[in-house]
Amino acid sequence: MDYLGVAALGVFVVTLFLMIKRPRGLKLGYAASVGAAASLLLGTVSLGEAAQAFMEIWDAALAFIGIVAFSVVLDAMGFFKWAALQVVKLARGSGVRLYFYVSLLTAAVSILFANDSAVLILTPIVLEIISQLKIDSDGRLAYLFSAGLIADTAAMPLITSNPINIVSADFFKYSFVDHLVFMAPVAVVTIASSLLLVYVFFRQKIPKNYDRELADILSNGTQPIAPNLLKVSVATLIAIDVGYVLASWNRVPVSIVICSSALFLLTVYWMSLRGISSFKGERKGILALAKEINWDIVLFMLSIFIVVQGLRNAYIIELLSSTLVATSAFPSLLSVLAPSLVVTVGASFMNNWPMTILGLMAIRQAMATAGLSGQALTGLIFSNIIGNNLGPHFFPLGSLAILMWLETMRRKGVRIGLRDYLKVGSILSIVEVAMASLVLWIELSIFGFCLNL
Repeated sequence: MDYLGVAALGVFVVTLFLMIKRPRGLKLGYAASVGAAASLLLGTVSLGEAAQAFMEIWDAALAFIGIVAFSVVLDAMGFFKWAALQVVKLARGSGVRLYFYVSLLTAAVSILFANDSAVLILTPIVLEIISQLKIDSDGRLAYLFSAGLIADTAAMPLITSNPINIVSADFFKYSFVDHLVFMAPVAVVTIASSLLLVYVFFRQKIPKNYDRELADILSNGTQPIAPNLLKVSVATLIAIDVGYVLASWNRVPVSIVICSSALFLLTVYWMSLRGISSFKGERKGILALAKEINWDIVLFMLSIFIVVQGLRNAYIIELLSSTLVATSAFPSLLSVLAPSLVVTVGASFMNNWPMTILGLMAIRQAMATAGLSGQALTGLIFSNIIGNNLGPHFFPLGSLAILMWLETMRRKGVRIGLRDYLKVGSILSIVEVAMASLVLWIELSIFGFCLNL
């Protein structure tokens, strides 16, 4: 290995160290930007390669900003609290029903607004609900895991449910509908299995009943969102889904759809603040909303991509590519499960975002050199998504959403120890990856689905 290879590997290892240890509370974005700057200064990545990396990731980064901005505006309007209160009312005093309804709510929010938004917005709301309902410390874990792990699990069916999905689609130029066809069945099975598995873990601790009078206190006799704002919000959500499909047919970047929708909703919200329309209420200012967007994650996404680009000099891409090609040649279900597990291991211990980029670059290398069939290539592309979306639940470092979930709870005075997390997360990860791989294998081998790349 020459100088560039050693330097690239060294920068990557140091960057991972900073991400894991986070000395003096160093943010993930800053940790990755240190690595990106070192990559450019040491010459492991040229400015031209950095610019190329930006061109490959801009849609995912912009879509992430748009999704989070859209979610933040809805949260300020009171939409998510309104949805949570409907869930509490529907449960009708049953702790078990409340668990399943909260899980379904977090899954729905994750699908529509991305896993990061679901975790950041719903975790404080779930904490408020279980505190108001006086659910004890053992019982509340079930609801908190539903706000974290199940929200992260659900980020599969839509391209926009996860930045990983967006960058994968941009890499290989397949559409929103293509992704939906493959990943919607996978998502249904994994969400159902995760929901049931978390319930099995905590079934003895979930309270059978809670005081319905306490639930009434949550609403405090007022509606969290004005009726007109609720109607506009629902109509905008429907328009976004239609827009995704139309954009897919016309090969328009999904970031344009979500950002334009976020801008529209922000305008409506601003009108409510200014009293220009019938929308009334004391709300947060525009600058306050802008501060709630997780800009650190955007910096992390852009910076870690540059760091990973340098690993081409260390032959890591070639090694991973040959490993994925070899495992994709395994017989039957193993041809999908084995690559997914390879990605799972990497994502769990180095974080899913750098592993996503490594996987995409390795698959692109395989496209150019291995002569893969269409089905084998399709299997690798979606195995990479499965491994990076579901596999990271094995270890907290693996997923940005899980890291944010743990940090959000820590700020609220709730800590989940590593042992408690691993008891659930490690088993859940293996089951999810296995179930998702099985569904993908059925799609490829029995139904003959294949991307037209």
